[in-house]
Amino acid sequence: MKQQLLEGVVYQIWPRSFKDGNGDGIGDLKGIIEKLDYLADLGITTIWLSPIYASPDTDYGYDIRDYYSIHPDFGTMADFDELIRQAKARHIAVVMDLVVSHTSDQHPWFLSAKADPNSPYRNYYFFRQGKAGGPPNNWISLFGGSAWTKAPQPDTYVLTLWTPTQVDLNWTNPAVRQDIYAMMRWWMDKGIAGFRMDAINLIDKHPDFPDKDPHKKGYQFADDLIRSRPLSYDYLAEMNREVLSKYSGLYIGEGILAKPDEVARYSGINENRLDLMFHFDQVFLGNGPLGKYDFRKFYHWTIPQYKETFFRWQLASQAQQFRLGNFLSNHDNGRPVSRFGDDQRYRRESAMALLTNTLTAYGTPFIYQGEEIGMTNFTIDQADWKDYEAINAFSVLQSMMHVPAFVARKIVQHVTRDLSRTPMQWDEGPYAGFSTVKPWMVINPNAPKVNVKVDQGHPQSIHAYVKALIALRQKHEALRSGSLTPILESHPHLLAYTRSTAEETLVILINLAKHPATFKYPEGEGSTLLLSNYPDRGPMMTKMVFAPYEVRILKLGQST
Repeated sequence: MKQQLLEGVVYQIWPRSFKDGNGDGIGDLKGIIEKLDYLADLGITTIWLSPIYASPDTDYGYDIRDYYSIHPDFGTMADFDELIRQAKARHIAVVMDLVVSHTSDQHPWFLSAKADPNSPYRNYYFFRQGKAGGPPNNWISLFGGSAWTKAPQPDTYVLTLWTPTQVDLNWTNPAVRQDIYAMMRWWMDKGIAGFRMDAINLIDKHPDFPDKDPHKKGYQFADDLIRSRPLSYDYLAEMNREVLSKYSGLYIGEGILAKPDEVARYSGINENRLDLMFHFDQVFLGNGPLGKYDFRKFYHWTIPQYKETFFRWQLASQAQQFRLGNFLSNHDNGRPVSRFGDDQRYRRESAMALLTNTLTAYGTPFIYQGEEIGMTNFTIDQADWKDYEAINAFSVLQSMMHVPAFVARKIVQHVTRDLSRTPMQWDEGPYAGFSTVKPWMVINPNAPKVNVKVDQGHPQSIHAYVKALIALRQKHEALRSGSLTPILESHPHLLAYTRSTAEETLVILINLAKHPATFKYPEGEGSTLLLSNYPDRGPMMTKMVFAPYEVRILKLGQST
């Protein structure tokens, strides 16, 4: 089963915005069940659910109040059990989001720890004394501001690396780890197929909590003091021994700012920790030193940079024998066709080109809801913002960086996580087929033209192309497990590589530019065209001109 999971295609669902099944304007489990046939028809083998646990929703589910309960917005545990049953009937596995780097400040563990310094749960978190009338150190929260939140006791703070209501768990405490492992076993026993582990490389912090760059003014990103520290590898090895190895599941780690050597230790085939790891170098292309809100660079990237990043990770994963989760879109990042393609003139072609890259790379591909129809970013009015990060960043940009409000607003609108969280566009109806009532969040105005119903009615649509590409992946072992070798590396616009097994070699040629690209590829002559996003223009020649965002997948030789 594990090999099938590794070689399949994972579809990420942000439940709140996928499909409303009970008519309250919020996506839910019944809505997901309603669309399982759609996912099966597309060729999806695994769905990853963003958090559906009970939560105050400060960070929309990533602040968990109860690991054993379903958020009422999403339904009941009976609904969840029915989802598992219905998914299995369609040969679709279900992976849950595991958020155990922190809990909500409304979790019973923290409520006890906060109220009573002598509580057995006090050591489940990091309570520390302040320094010089302020927080214990100068660490910055990943969402801006201090990484410490004031506790009720005098001169006492608790570590909150995310929002002030997300309290970091103390993994050095064996009781914390055992409670987490028990919870994981409980969910696996219910029939899920694994976990995607949120911020899992941040679970070990420097034990002394020293200042980061003490000679610099203001709060500093702690980086090496919190990321991929030595004990994080030990904890995941223990987790594997006590839980993961007992089940044939898929275990995926989110690697915040992870480097190849670190990912090799987390998900190497001989490491006995995780199966896959996400890196973010690709989706962070063009970010400035201060991250995606760094308006000094503001997402300036080049095709050579894209190629270099892609090949660096692909070659490292093969050389160091670890497996990647390949993606260009998720609940934290805007739509790839707007980020890396052309969402106006070449929306269809560029969406296909980018999906080709994801679905033919070495590793396991992840598609985010709406990516298969080319959903786009759009300007969301400030009154419609839902994302805590965006709302907080708007304030921080003004207070800490002295950015005028109108500029800060434009920056946030360009990069907010809300861009990926708008309701799924199912049809041209008043609420895009997502709900029968006004949804919890604003819908993209282009929904009447960009939706599943429209795409399913056209054989040359993005949806039809993705379906064909997934079928091609399942047919050809080279696309699932073959080695990847870069070709035409110096070409300024073409992303090109082969996927090879002993039995076959496939060639993937992708023009990432919005203008024609000329190139020479002698081995293309005599090859067989398997798939393209443009009408067939005849056999490959030694010298070719590719149209904007043109894709060709070839098999060397005559046999298909």
